[in-house]
Amino acid sequence: MSKVLVAYWSGSGCTAGVAERIGETLTGAGMEVDVTPVDSNPTPAGYDAVVAGSGVRAGSWSPRAKKWVARNATALNAKPLAFFTVGTNPTHGGAEKFEEMRTYTDKLLAGTGVVPVDIGLFAGWFKPRKFNFLERTIMRIAKTPEGDHRDWNAIETWAASVAPKLRQ
Repeated sequence: MSKVLVAYWSGSGCTAGVAERIGETLTGAGMEVDVTPVDSNPTPAGYDAVVAGSGVRAGSWSPRAKKWVARNATALNAKPLAFFTVGTNPTHGGAEKFEEMRTYTDKLLAGTGVVPVDIGLFAGWFKPRKFNFLERTIMRIAKTPEGDHRDWNAIETWAASVAPKLRQ
C-alpha cells in the first residue's frame, strides 16, 4: 500500500476542504493518506508520494507553501509528486483564468526545480467573511461572484486519475 502525504496551505479554509477530498479519494483508491497543513512542517520522509497544494493569494501560491516546497525540493523530486492550485473562482473567466492559475504554479516549479507528475487546477470560493478587507476589495473589483464554486466531481476525478501516477 502506498503511503501519501497531502500537504496544503489554506487561508480561508477552502483549500483545506479540497485537500481533504483529495485525501479521501486517494484513500478510496487503496492508499494510506495523511492530510496536513504545511504550517505544521510535515516531512516527505516516510511517504511514497506527495500531493502538495495551495490557495492563490495576490497571483501566487502562499509564501508558506512555496517555502515548504523549496525547503523539501530534493525529497519531493525523489518520489512521485502532484500539485494542485485553488483559485477563488477560475470558472468566472473561463479557460483564460485556468491558464492564469497554471502560470502561478509554473512560477513555483521554475523557482524550486520540482517536477510533478500532474497538476490540478480548481475553482475555490468567495465567501467575503473568510477574506481580509484587501482581498475582499480586490475580488469585488474583479467582479468575483460570491459563493462556493468548488467542483467536487472535478476534484475527485483528478485525484482518481493521479492515484496511479503516485504509485510509480
